[in-house]
Amino acid sequence: MVKSIGAPHDRIDGIPKVTGGATYAADVKLEGQLYAIAVQSTIAAGKIVTLESASAEATPGVVAVYSHLNARKALTWIHSDELLALSAEALGLSALPSGSSRPVGYLPLTSPEIYFAGQWIAVVVAESIEAARHGVGRIKVRYEVDAASVVMNDEKDDWIEPTFFFGADMQVQRGNAPNTRHGEVLVQETYATPMQLHQPMEPSATTASWDGDEVTLFDSTQGVLATREYVAQSLKVPTEKVRVISAYVGGGFGSKNQVWPHQALAAHMARALGRPVRLQLTRSDMALASGHRSYTEQDVRLVADRDGKIRLLQHVSRVPTSIQGGFFEPCGLNSLLLYGAETLDVRHRVTRKNIPTPTPFRAPGETPGSFALESALDELAHTLKVDPLELRRRNFPSRDSYHDRDWSSNHLLECYRLGAAAFNWPGRYVPPRSIREGSEMVGYGMATTAYPAPALPATVRLRLQVQGLAIVETSATDIGTGMYTILAQTVADELGLPVSQLEVRLGDSTFPNAPTAGRSKSTASVLPAARQACFSLREKLASIGAPHSPMPQSNESIFSLLERQAIPELVAEGTSAGMPREHNLSFYSFGAHFVEVRVDEELGRIRVSRVVSAFDCGRIINPKTATSQIKGGIVFGIGMALMEQGEFDPVYSRLINDNLADYHIPVNADIGDIDVIFIDKPDMRFNEFGARGLGEIGVPGTAAAITNALYSATGRRIRSLPATAAAIL
Repeated sequence: MVKSIGAPHDRIDGIPKVTGGATYAADVKLEGQLYAIAVQSTIAAGKIVTLESASAEATPGVVAVYSHLNARKALTWIHSDELLALSAEALGLSALPSGSSRPVGYLPLTSPEIYFAGQWIAVVVAESIEAARHGVGRIKVRYEVDAASVVMNDEKDDWIEPTFFFGADMQVQRGNAPNTRHGEVLVQETYATPMQLHQPMEPSATTASWDGDEVTLFDSTQGVLATREYVAQSLKVPTEKVRVISAYVGGGFGSKNQVWPHQALAAHMARALGRPVRLQLTRSDMALASGHRSYTEQDVRLVADRDGKIRLLQHVSRVPTSIQGGFFEPCGLNSLLLYGAETLDVRHRVTRKNIPTPTPFRAPGETPGSFALESALDELAHTLKVDPLELRRRNFPSRDSYHDRDWSSNHLLECYRLGAAAFNWPGRYVPPRSIREGSEMVGYGMATTAYPAPALPATVRLRLQVQGLAIVETSATDIGTGMYTILAQTVADELGLPVSQLEVRLGDSTFPNAPTAGRSKSTASVLPAARQACFSLREKLASIGAPHSPMPQSNESIFSLLERQAIPELVAEGTSAGMPREHNLSFYSFGAHFVEVRVDEELGRIRVSRVVSAFDCGRIINPKTATSQIKGGIVFGIGMALMEQGEFDPVYSRLINDNLADYHIPVNADIGDIDVIFIDKPDMRFNEFGARGLGEIGVPGTAAAITNALYSATGRRIRSLPATAAAIL
């Protein structure tokens, strides 16, 4: 039988998704179901003086209106630091230092206090979406307005210095900061990245339904077990009384990674009203109540000798978080371990602003941080008049100097070689404004990307059924990344079955434990568990008369064996251990982006005409879905470089482009050729597949490669994103 792993297998969830067979959280319609829509604050700071809901309650079809005036009593809606901290604990994140006395996020409908414009201050529940929307328009609110602040000010703001994040020290100073000596080169600049909004194809939604003392949530979440834990504690019911189903997720990017208050709120309202309730976020809510990437300001200072060897790397980041938030953008993560500077200074400073709560977002930390770091590397290369690729080769990180460990595997130099060859990289220093074709200036840029390779324990259950079907069950979610397919490929190979005889079931909290989908860990966590489940199943088959090989050596199939033994179903489970026990190794993936841009200076038009990216992500389980993932990440990077920017009204501190009409993201016409290359060398010290996750590594470095190419084309250095026509003109 032809092996499935390593083959470009079509997505097994593709047909149901494009034909409407896939059921998402907001597709669920239950008998007697109600619909809920939130009311947003129109001020950014202050408090509610009066909130009049009588007119809304009298609206035909409106069933209830909840606000801080009645939610605690009517819904038993609670407010506790322990509940708020659950979402961060589930992600394995740190909050800001305990001395700041702030919870991880805010809970709506618990207080008249207003922390940001767009904060939920009431929820209208009605028989239809239209009635709920009509009721929202009839809520009357009077505020006491306080001064709000949404823009960072280095001198006036109060700053917090967080100590760690994602397991990394956020304040690192190694070696002595040298003064620039004779013959050495200094680059010292400030780089800025914008506020970015998630806006996946599927807005977040929760449909909650009670049956006696048990509740089922049809939810759009990246982690059903984390959601179950949060909701159970909010409801003050045993965990086993809560079931969360998230079979299909229409993209998340981090917006569905964190557990948000609306998920518990839907369950509270359904319990109070005795009817199912769907609480679906609008596009505006997605920008305000499901997280975002905060804007950043980053100071980077490089000192190098005349050969380009970096002696000092200093990277100081300033980022905002919300008034009651605990997440910050850890921009310096890649600066900690790339390029091996003998003197390293990486620090983060966080200030609280009247903004919605930020959250993990498309390679958090590495993405905005790589823009600053890789832009500074390009500036250094042009100062030295050295090929930017050659400069990176000279500073190749042969080991993880931050953790003082060897890499489990590192083929970054091969990424440089293969990517450059496929792109036809010049291989020499090319002064800016050197290439013109017709009315367009042409520029080339490149950047390095790196991303950690984590794994957490997971369990997979196999059900071998006599009628000829093998069912795979785990609580892991597929947020569009291909988990359905690669899990089927893994089990198919181990049991010697065609994929057509497999059914994969995901995203149900009654299934065995798997971690929340995020931080590129699902593949490395779940596939080893699936393999162990197959081993266990084969042992059970052997005990009832099947040989130890995956398939019987006779003509008898494993299903015929079950039939002969009168066994309707054989069940086995397998569990993975998470990270390898070799703690003396550093597990990372690497890559390199090569970009061509074309600029019409008279029109101010910028086109990313060509991208070639090469990656070292270990063994590639499915080249087709893997390539699709990487291309998606590169498209994110194009959006970050040229289009995406959340903007606040300077007077009212309200996000003014909280919709897809005004918040610009790339469409098909914006995307040129994208060529993805995989080194495809297994990292056998990481797991038995040699496979590392690759969900996010395509994003870091892309924006920097584009702006580096813009400098090559025009001679204008872009240090603040997005790069617009105005910046070029």
